Amino acid sequence: MTTSATSGHTRKQVLYPRWFVALHALTNRWKLRDSGLIGAAVLAWISFMPSLLPRVWYFQGLITGIALFTGYLLAIIIRSIHLRYVAPQITLTDRVRRAGDSVIYWSHKLIPFLVIVYVVIGSISAVRWQDQSAALVDASTQPWLLYLGIPVIALAVFFVLLTIGREVVWLIAWVSRFLQRTLRIPRPAARFVGIVAVVILALGLGQGVVLRAFFEGANVLFSAQNDNAIEGVSKPAEPERSGSDASVVDFEDLGMQGRRFVDGGLRADKLSALLGEDAKEPIRLYSGIESASDDDGRAALVVDELNRTRAWERESVAIVPTTGTGWINPNAAQAIELLGAGDTAIVGTQYSYLPSWISFLADQDKARAAGSALVSAVAAWRDSLPADVHKPKLYVYGESLGTLAGEGAFSGLRDIRSTVDGVLWMGPPNSSTIWNSLVSRRDPGSTEVEPEYADGLLVRFTDDPAEFREGVGEWLSPRILYVQHATDPVVWWNSDLLFERPDWLEEEPGAGRHPDMTYLPIGTFWQVTADLGNAVGGSQGYGHLYDSEIVDGWATITERPGWNEQTAERFRQLHDEAMASQPRG
Repeated sequence: MTTSATSGHTRKQVLYPRWFVALHALTNRWKLRDSGLIGAAVLAWISFMPSLLPRVWYFQGLITGIALFTGYLLAIIIRSIHLRYVAPQITLTDRVRRAGDSVIYWSHKLIPFLVIVYVVIGSISAVRWQDQSAALVDASTQPWLLYLGIPVIALAVFFVLLTIGREVVWLIAWVSRFLQRTLRIPRPAARFVGIVAVVILALGLGQGVVLRAFFEGANVLFSAQNDNAIEGVSKPAEPERSGSDASVVDFEDLGMQGRRFVDGGLRADKLSALLGEDAKEPIRLYSGIESASDDDGRAALVVDELNRTRAWERESVAIVPTTGTGWINPNAAQAIELLGAGDTAIVGTQYSYLPSWISFLADQDKARAAGSALVSAVAAWRDSLPADVHKPKLYVYGESLGTLAGEGAFSGLRDIRSTVDGVLWMGPPNSSTIWNSLVSRRDPGSTEVEPEYADGLLVRFTDDPAEFREGVGEWLSPRILYVQHATDPVVWWNSDLLFERPDWLEEEPGAGRHPDMTYLPIGTFWQVTADLGNAVGGSQGYGHLYDSEIVDGWATITERPGWNEQTAERFRQLHDEAMASQPRG
């Protein structure tokens, strides 16, 4: 065995296994910093920790890869600050310096290996956590062998992001050198200006060019999809439906989701056969984004359709502000008609070509404006009916972005109570103004996940409306009900998670949430952000899945008499039968 000089003192030369040498060659080729790898490992571990919902292995790999890069970047920034501002102020003895050199030497040898081991062990830990999370939300577990793909995907994502990051650093250095040569700016100032210039350029490109191009491209793509024909969907023959020959709205202008809605659901004959009683032909009215030039025009068309179909003769009218592409949940529409034996009218309008997740980013104001126009127009129609004409009950249903759109029509509880006869809002986004105001002003002692407001006299919150089957206690009409799951990231995501622990993470975990989920500054924000991309990763009754709770929720807000366990189970079975006979959408 030979010796070699390292850092001013003698060190034994060690022969390492080939795989170990290859790993270090890779580390040296990519010029990976030990401190950065430590930061990468820490954030990778955080990405494995329990969050709101279980994740499939490839999605976890993507999230872990992003975490690796983020941790590496943060650690490099901290190291740079330390070397520039802290280290020069520290004086070390020769003995301490030699000990430090020895630690650095062995750290450089071991850290790349330990990080790989760390990610693999983290993947194994993820199996346990993910299986536990899946069991809590009644989701199926994955074969454990698939989890071995997590580190492969994670490392691939890390190196792709690292390459992009280094190109950005090269650009900053180039701008700095250019400023030094041409303008004779001192190096520190030139570097600062270079960083600012590249950040401004990136933000300008991101917000002004890339983001706009993304939304415009998405709009073009999904506007083309809006015209797609759907197998099994055709122009309705019944005059009670928009798009029919009797309608003032053209079937082709309704958009893909509008055409699906007006042709969906059971007709009177099948509805009667299913219920075992005479049912009316349900009224379904809709105007698409191409039916009129603006929200007011589309709402006015719906009012024309209400008059044409003599909807004032129906027991109730349900206003359903849509989500994204104009989608109305077929489960909700069928539940409304089933519980009303067809003596109903359901109305909706389309305001965007974009699917909900893009609309959530780009069209929140458009959603509010469209919801306000629709609710205001229909409420004005109902209120303008002559005194000797039957006035139907007026209800509002909203789901996800449809909740935010529906809230846009009201200034608060008093406005809701004076305008409509009941509201059912499910999976409200955290940016829903009225919801947020009520939850933040909840009664002392109640939790954020299951808040109480004014002792439940005016509005209720629940994670499962089945709790109201045997009675609701004192609840003044009109009833306003929010259904929210403890595991729904759409409900709990907001930017405050970056540095502020939310109440829902200090409380006892709600139904389905892993008890080991804890708050970490920045980390929890990114965990819940990742959950947004996996919001339907559980099963019905968890995450952002509310279909199984619509029947109970609608019966509750319409104050259906005799609603108990037996009746509820009967209608849930009928609802399942009705949906099984229709195309899903």
